[in-house]
Amino acid sequence: MVADNTEKSTKSMANGSLISTVSSKDELPNSIIVTQVPIEVFTNPDDKAHFSELFTQIEENIHFDFLKSFHRVRVIFSTPENATTAKLIVQGFSFKGHELKAFFAQRVYLSSNASPLLQPPPLEKQFLISPPCSPPVGWAQTREMAPVVCDFDLMARLASFAIDEKYEVHNGDESTPTIVIHPCETPLDAPSAVEMPRTPRPGSPANGI
Repeated sequence: MVADNTEKSTKSMANGSLISTVSSKDELPNSIIVTQVPIEVFTNPDDKAHFSELFTQIEENIHFDFLKSFHRVRVIFSTPENATTAKLIVQGFSFKGHELKAFFAQRVYLSSNASPLLQPPPLEKQFLISPPCSPPVGWAQTREMAPVVCDFDLMARLASFAIDEKYEVHNGDESTPTIVIHPCETPLDAPSAVEMPRTPRPGSPANGI
């Protein structure tokens, strides 16, 4: 079977493991991560310079990321060939009594922008998610009625209402009952005619108990 050259990546089975191949040089990693780096590289400037010379002899303009908490250093090269050469040199190399190990990292694209700050995303997708809807066809603004200054029907009902007389709220019919409000016979602020008996206070215990 002939593989399709236009396919970006192909996968095949070999010895029971899945192997991924790439068809473009731009997909190859251009950086390595060195592990088991001694602490002197992060604290001593001379040891840091000697450690950097292991990679600057391959390429001068490279980028270092010293990760002190993890005892690791990421080295970014311009080409995958230089990253491969550095990995072969560093792998198993003894530095300050520590055997270094290296592995390829995800490809890193160094930006030419002088600002080290994170830039905002491009404006190609900044649009309104839910724009306001348009009025339907034929819709017209309605004119509001003038405010009611005085409702004579309401005033007549309030005038006919008396506190000491019953008031019929709803005139019932065959399907609904009649609702009538009766005034309270006893004023709300009048004292109650029935008094609750008071519980006597218990006597003090006898002396000597």
